[in-house]
Amino acid sequence: MRAGYIVLMTGVGLSLAGTEANAEPWACEFTVECVAGEPCDAAAYQITILAADHEGRLFLSSVVGDAPITRLNPDAAPPVSYASAGRNGLAEMITIEADSTALMTAHIFDGSPMAVTYFGTCEAL
Repeated sequence: MRAGYIVLMTGVGLSLAGTEANAEPWACEFTVECVAGEPCDAAAYQITILAADHEGRLFLSSVVGDAPITRLNPDAAPPVSYASAGRNGLAEMITIEADSTALMTAHIFDGSPMAVTYFGTCEAL
């Protein structure tokens, strides 16, 4: 897991300008939720990763809202990872594997810090 944190921190500094939307859009459904320090439980959390503006910048869309997101690897083919950070005390990292399995970790840092990891699948739209 430490390697994921290093990748997240490296990706946070990447610019959104010029991000190509070759691998997107993705529709993801996460069916397992694991809050740090607690047992995992069933979930029904959905996100979409898409280019939502005329400049081709990427966004993560969920019930929490829409946030700019950066693709961390230049290749369009999975495995592909994305990261966002800073909106309302929330940072997210998502990795989508070639077999469509997906992992998303959210770091909440406004007040009491916590982490939530989701497991599920993503489908290319």
